Amino acid sequence: MEYIERIFYRKINPSDFKKLYDIDRPEGGGGQTYLEAAGISNEKIVDFLSYAEVSDSPLKDKGETRSVYNFNAYVLGDAKAGSAFIEFAPRSGRNNYRISRQNMKYKHPAWSVANGFPEANKDDKGEYTSEGNFEGIIDNLVIWIIKTSNKKYYAGFINKDTMPDEWPHDIGLEEIFKGERRGVIDTEPFRLQFIDNQKCPFGDYSIMGLEEERIALGSNILLYGVPGSGKSWTIEHEYCKKDTNVERLVFHPDYAYSDFIGQILPNVDDEGQVSYKFTPGPFTNILADAYRNPGKEFILIIEEINRGNAPAIFGEVFQLLDRKAEIREFDDDGYPIGTSEYGITNANIAKIVYGDPKHKVRIPSNLSILGTMNTSDQNVFTLDTAFQRRWEMRLIENNFEHVDRNLADAEILDTGITWEVFCTQINNIIVGNNARITSVEDKRLGAYFVHLRDLKYKPEMGNLSDGEYDALRTKEQAKSITEAEKERLDAIRDAMKQNSKFPEKVIKYLWDDAFKFNREVVFETSQFQSLEQVIRTFMYAEKMDRFAMFKENVRAAFTNPEE
Repeated sequence: MEYIERIFYRKINPSDFKKLYDIDRPEGGGGQTYLEAAGISNEKIVDFLSYAEVSDSPLKDKGETRSVYNFNAYVLGDAKAGSAFIEFAPRSGRNNYRISRQNMKYKHPAWSVANGFPEANKDDKGEYTSEGNFEGIIDNLVIWIIKTSNKKYYAGFINKDTMPDEWPHDIGLEEIFKGERRGVIDTEPFRLQFIDNQKCPFGDYSIMGLEEERIALGSNILLYGVPGSGKSWTIEHEYCKKDTNVERLVFHPDYAYSDFIGQILPNVDDEGQVSYKFTPGPFTNILADAYRNPGKEFILIIEEINRGNAPAIFGEVFQLLDRKAEIREFDDDGYPIGTSEYGITNANIAKIVYGDPKHKVRIPSNLSILGTMNTSDQNVFTLDTAFQRRWEMRLIENNFEHVDRNLADAEILDTGITWEVFCTQINNIIVGNNARITSVEDKRLGAYFVHLRDLKYKPEMGNLSDGEYDALRTKEQAKSITEAEKERLDAIRDAMKQNSKFPEKVIKYLWDDAFKFNREVVFETSQFQSLEQVIRTFMYAEKMDRFAMFKENVRAAFTNPEE
């Protein structure tokens, strides 16, 4: 059985009609002999032409990277008459394609008077004329080309202002009769049967047939834990399989519904005309991709989901997070497990996803949404119970069981203390002082809190306490430094940038956040009253002395973790 995959359509304007009938052609010959395919994205054109022969553009030497596509298209309703040549070529200097060789001599027979195509008026001499600008002739005239699953193309035309009642509704065909009346329609998901008939080339189709083939994996999962516990790592290694289609985004305080779902923005066409159209956001785009590809798995990853106002960002889409959990014995809706339990009305989303603004919107069962949340973020947006109950919550344990040993066993600069020992002992102290620390578990250091590069030591820094660094800086300020001394100073500074990464990230966090209200638990507060003193002590010391800002029992825990 032959099915329709794509439909290219474009309304004929007066300029097009002149070319079809060689009207107002220059006396010396020449002139444009092609029809425009403007207003349709190159991506959609190339997708539509997937069965055509591809060749280099003659404009390649002028920097044109797009190709020329040619194919033979049958006359819709009279395929037995054979096929005729059609070519799509990139337009020089413009971001669109043209349908070449469409004049009286070369135009496709599907667009001829013999096939019922409208004819231009003639003057007293019996020649075609543009007088009246073809009013009443091309008011609703649209040419179209149908691409089928048999790798064939069929050319035809429509001359109506509204969609015929016998055509299938709610699968996107309405677009041919709306707005600028140009585009490419994807009907493949509906298994729309092709019939070689000019008035109605459409046979049976089934929306639910698409759902029967759909993967039933859809879920909403919220991974939470302390910063650096490995939430993103877990998603990448446990959920994102080789062929999974992934879209990743990050919520933040300025992220809004319009960024997530989409918004109406001005659009300028090739002729400089401004119109306003809905521009889909990442949620709408991946929803459309997942709907049209039932056999593929899609994942939308939302990092830092509680750093934005999630309920406001989701808006009415919030309702779609309720997923169907079982197949009912009676009155089942036919959707697979993992589909949104309830559909919502959103004309903008529905138009993009289904081609029909009246279609109820649902998250398909082959699309999962994964979110990550740092439990230590107390000063950002909270997720209410109604929102959280629609997610499967998964706590990512903060331990070194599955952490890369290169990171876990890496020594912190020249101290001889590994990252695993330091992190584990500090976390033990945090948990052990739960009576004195609010939300104690949230303050722990995550196993992935640092990167391996943050622990690397550059010995070129030397011992800052021996006075070399300060002496070189003094010479620099006095402008008496030699070239060799300047090179040495640059090497020290470069090493300092590397060696300061750990204290500036980890020790600063312990001072400013984890132990902000009870620094005396781990820090020698009698000697160190400011973060500046703490960082300077780390940088100007060597080996274990870099941890002099910590209490003796803390330092002992680093060197003798078993005790």
